Amino acid sequence: MMDKETHDSPEANAIRQRMDAVHRDLDKDIQEIVQGTRDMRDWRAYVSSYPWACVGAAMVLGYWIAPRRSTSMQPNREMLTALAKQSCAAAKSELPTKSNASGVALSFLSNLVLREVASYVGQRAGEFIAARTVKSQQDEQP
Repeated sequence: MMDKETHDSPEANAIRQRMDAVHRDLDKDIQEIVQGTRDMRDWRAYVSSYPWACVGAAMVLGYWIAPRRSTSMQPNREMLTALAKQSCAAAKSELPTKSNASGVALSFLSNLVLREVASYVGQRAGEFIAARTVKSQQDEQP
């Protein structure tokens, strides 16, 4: 057992004072760590601490992100002539001809029928799902 004299001894008091000092230092260190962590998350702290490095990093990032200049070709007469011929041929092939009129009408009618079928199937699926939901709710009730 410890007696009262060992608790009040100068060595015990010195140890208590040292422990109090360590405790205060520990609290201060923890506060510094918390503040340092907040500063690490805040980009403004980096800009205020290292302005030139941030400007350089922004320039490098901007150079890396910015699109490159495209090199343009200077067309000559032969290239323009070939392009015009291709354009005219494509335009002529896209125009419907008289023989193609029946194909356009058939395409229109088949599209109309497909839309009606899809609508009918959608309605029936909705009714089926609604009926299953009602049935499952009735089954859950005691």
